[in-house]
Amino acid sequence: MKIYHIILINLLFCFQIGAQTKNKLCVAFYNQENLFDTIDTPNKIDEEFLPQGTYKWNTEKYQNKMVNMSKVILAINNGNGPDLLGMCEVENEIVLKDLTEELKKNKQDYGIVWFDSPDERGIDNALLYKKNAGKLVKSNLYIIDTAGIGGDNTRGIVMAEFMLKNNSKLVLLVNHWPSRREGEKESEYKRIYVAQRAKQICDSIQKKDPNCALIMMGDFNDYPNNESISKIMQAKAATTEVGAFDFYNPMNDLLAKGMGSYKHKGEWNFLDQFLLNKTLLNSNSKIQYEVNSASTFKEEWMLETEEKYKGNPKRTFGGKKYLNGYSDHLPVYLYLNIK
Repeated sequence: MKIYHIILINLLFCFQIGAQTKNKLCVAFYNQENLFDTIDTPNKIDEEFLPQGTYKWNTEKYQNKMVNMSKVILAINNGNGPDLLGMCEVENEIVLKDLTEELKKNKQDYGIVWFDSPDERGIDNALLYKKNAGKLVKSNLYIIDTAGIGGDNTRGIVMAEFMLKNNSKLVLLVNHWPSRREGEKESEYKRIYVAQRAKQICDSIQKKDPNCALIMMGDFNDYPNNESISKIMQAKAATTEVGAFDFYNPMNDLLAKGMGSYKHKGEWNFLDQFLLNKTLLNSNSKIQYEVNSASTFKEEWMLETEEKYKGNPKRTFGGKKYLNGYSDHLPVYLYLNIK
């Protein structure tokens, strides 16, 4: 009988180890490329996306957009959808509710974190989360002072704090920094200013709780080697270089492999990135980044097939031409191991 007891104990031990390492969370970020409704919002520059506007944005196109975006989202994480999804370029809570209803048709139940920010076009940041992924403890919107970015109103940084099932804290910050529309160099000071604000927020959170796991994610409108990311945010290319208030940027390794989330003049690069704090790299932490799990999500059906633009993300519009596509960005994702 003793040998059976030994076998049973070993099996139980193996099961416990497996259970400890099996639990994972998929975290993703996806620029929705102008996820507007068809209703005119007062004091917002949304005229282009109205039925009489430049893009003739009507109910049919809006419904197509919902179906298309949900198709991509649901395909991430091996067809299960991400557990936590940061988003930018969403107009309001209406479009988020419509999107979650579309996702619910495939039995994926998501909650919403959203705040109406002062962006002049009305595009905001948001977060969708599976309701069984963890408990939403609190959320907040950090407004960007217009004085630091030339008087522009821009989208704030969305913060969401979760308590996971193993009682560990995970803080997510969703970003969409000022664009390069005026030119990369001409607009760089705006992104540097927002990066300084974001770094202050992150440092404050970590000083209050040095053990919390923290992920900065978003469309930063800068690349991993730009000053706002590499110097202001102190995002390192190697985990061994990450200090107490630094970040690790896994996109550097992906970029070295020729990957990217956004294609500009035929070259892939990462505007969409994850920045991970030191806690997520600690082998003793209850929540850890799964090494080498960061990637772009790219399927053939998400890409252009026309010869001139072949391989580019298939977007909703090419200029003013309606393409009935997805987004001009690819989603990015990673996995967290939950002990």
